[in-house]
Amino acid sequence: MSEPPITVIGCVQVDLLLAPVDDLAKPGAAQFVNDMGMRAGGAGANAAFALAEIGAPVRLIGCVGDDHLGGWMVEQLAVAGLESHVTTVPDEATGLTVVCEGPSRDRTFITYLGVNAGWDLDMISPDAFAAESFLFCDYFCAPALQGEAARELLGRARSAGATTFFDTSWDPDGWSASTREELREILAFVDVFLPNEAEARAIVGVPGSAEECARALQAISGGWIVVKLGDRGCVASGPDGTELRVDAPETEVGDSTGAGDAFNAGLIAALAEDKPWPEALRAATTLASAIVSRPPRQRYQHPSRAAALRSTSTEAAGWSSDR
Repeated sequence: MSEPPITVIGCVQVDLLLAPVDDLAKPGAAQFVNDMGMRAGGAGANAAFALAEIGAPVRLIGCVGDDHLGGWMVEQLAVAGLESHVTTVPDEATGLTVVCEGPSRDRTFITYLGVNAGWDLDMISPDAFAAESFLFCDYFCAPALQGEAARELLGRARSAGATTFFDTSWDPDGWSASTREELREILAFVDVFLPNEAEARAIVGVPGSAEECARALQAISGGWIVVKLGDRGCVASGPDGTELRVDAPETEVGDSTGAGDAFNAGLIAALAEDKPWPEALRAATTLASAIVSRPPRQRYQHPSRAAALRSTSTEAAGWSSDR
């Protein structure tokens, strides 16, 4: 196959994980943490790493700066064969997110956008649209790809024959009415929308269960809505009133950052193999659970080990070992 059948467009940045952080120190004070991990991250890279691990042919499109961190990122991506379509932008800094995790609180993300702040359509090569599956993620981390640019991006992919997948991430500006309307317009170009529970509820704009939010968004989109529920699995609402729920396997979590990105990867790969929707959702939850069970420094398996691992970890997730 001359072109990878899966394109991932999303932020490529450094993730710095600190734990445990149950509360931030008061202004002027200091505090220590017991663990620190640094890895190649961003929703785009996370999804592409997960796809590469299970042997899915994937093209990652993103950008880094021409600084030390950008060089390190390219080295990390090259281990998985993901560096070819990542652009190094001169005189720009690589993006970075500090992730604070603690046992008694949800994660906090503090992000410096860096080069992602100016990433626009002109920086995306036309060959990005030669794909069977097209994932656009990290919407709020790429300001120049929002609104009309996002509609053009997804519309071009769909016109080229791709199934379009979309994941927004969290809106740091608080989900204004204009932002919710903007996203509803984008959903017309989306075949599979992949919010988590909080994001789905925020976009709908009214309180409701995950199932109710999925139904409301499906009525807007006309495609599939998959609401990710973390350790509770997921719910999905599709055309013709189809509704599905899949529980996640019981897992001891080593690092939950990127769980939703791994879920996206698992679902895209399973659907690309024409798995029925219930099986594809099970594959997605199983892959995400397997990846988050690993410690931060061992998040993704080295590609050279992937073939040996596929008969165990990916087969359990619902893939055959003869891709």
